[in-house]
Amino acid sequence: MPVLQNEHATRALQRGFDKIVNLLAATLGPTQGVILSQHETRAAPELLTDAATIARRIIALPDRAEDVGAMLARNLVWRQHLRAGDGCATTAVLAQAILRHARAYIAAGGNAMMLRRGIERGARAALDALKTMARPVQSTDLARVAETITADPTLSATLGEIFSKLGADAYVMIEEYITPYIERQYYEGGRFKGRLASPHLATDAVTRRCVIDACHVALYAGEVNTVEDVMPLLKIVAGTEWHQVALIAKEISGTALATLVLNHQQGKLKILAAELREGESKRLSDFQDLAVLTGATILARETGRTLAKIEPSDLGAAPRVEADADELIVVAGEGDPDVVKQHAEGLRARIETLPENDEEIGDLRFRLARLNGQIAKLMIGAHTEAERSVMRQRAEKAIRALPLALREGVVPGGGVAFLNCIPAVRAISANGDEAFGVQVIARALEEPFRRIVQNAGLDAPAALIAEAQRRGASFGCDALTGQIVSMDDAGILDAAGVVREALQTAVSGAVMALTTEVIVLRENPPTSFEP
Repeated sequence: MPVLQNEHATRALQRGFDKIVNLLAATLGPTQGVILSQHETRAAPELLTDAATIARRIIALPDRAEDVGAMLARNLVWRQHLRAGDGCATTAVLAQAILRHARAYIAAGGNAMMLRRGIERGARAALDALKTMARPVQSTDLARVAETITADPTLSATLGEIFSKLGADAYVMIEEYITPYIERQYYEGGRFKGRLASPHLATDAVTRRCVIDACHVALYAGEVNTVEDVMPLLKIVAGTEWHQVALIAKEISGTALATLVLNHQQGKLKILAAELREGESKRLSDFQDLAVLTGATILARETGRTLAKIEPSDLGAAPRVEADADELIVVAGEGDPDVVKQHAEGLRARIETLPENDEEIGDLRFRLARLNGQIAKLMIGAHTEAERSVMRQRAEKAIRALPLALREGVVPGGGVAFLNCIPAVRAISANGDEAFGVQVIARALEEPFRRIVQNAGLDAPAALIAEAQRRGASFGCDALTGQIVSMDDAGILDAAGVVREALQTAVSGAVMALTTEVIVLRENPPTSFEP
């Protein structure tokens, strides 16, 4: 098993790291380049503009020692993608600049541990400056942040509207079309994977959908089969002012279903009977969310509370419930608002405890959104599959980034926010190797601005930096025009949370690479893996 040490390890790691970052850096800024990636199953190559997707397509470098550095950069970028969606190329160039300056100093005899301390102190000062710099989102800011990410005014305006309307916990589904098209649709109420137990319960013969308003809600986490199972429920409902009920269970069949259909068709009661269709664990979560939304008690044979023993106090309520062959919707349930809030906070807390790549996070975010009716569908279309792919990549980045803008505010875009942190970093009092570590951060904070300017084909980035800083904290370079402008006036804004995550992730990855002095190469490495 080959082992590389000291300079042999660090130089190989740096080369591999640089190969990935130099590729991703081409996507930074509004004049970003497009990367062509050969697809395994299609003749035409993929068009890629998203740094995280590009990094994920790179499975390995031919040189195994360089590949270690490349995979470190790849993992770093993917972590940023999972945390913030946007800022992946920024993370890469920041980490590369930190590592390059620090390596040069260590090669000249600097102490790596003291250097690391200075880097971490400088990063903390920059993060504090970013927090102070951020301002709350204003009416048009979300669309501007989205346009900085997508470079598509129509798509950005649509995404800005969605998040302005639904808030930071919004859950946005994307649906693709084969013609040029951008539209959105909002879904009122909580949505659940379920189905109407019988088409004979449908209130609309054309759509075969059942809709009932101002109804009681009964929840049973089990199978409902016999007349005896449902008669107590029907008697309770018949004795109330509302002669309408939604029964939601694991399964509804047999004489129980026949009895419900008969009562519904005779007009004695208006009944919606629906079955939840998720797997066991997700179905339990659905019942829990329904109980919170409607105020109903979850009955189950395992708890000794069968449907046959239902009491009036077990019933919840909802202004409207809908069901068809594919889904169940509960609109604005009558659950206790304090209970709903507490349940939502529990879901948020659970999300915070999970690693960024945990598949459960998506489910938890969806549950959180449906508790508050914060679900929307973004419909996008283009003539070709390649165009649709690029549009989807950009939309997904914005969907991840906009909640961070709502939660933490916005800062000047185009790398200006990082430039504005430099004075706070340089104000740190430090000596020796630690002082140089602080300066490493100060120098690295210029790199995103430099790369954006270089990608736009503009000369003298140092002169542009000086001019922007002379004009004031909100000024930077509009890469499309080459002019120094107010980033606020030009609408060039970044989500503060994205910028913060980019710097934190870059420092973390660079420090890991900086303190690596030994590389162990496996005899039979895997041919591919996921980040």
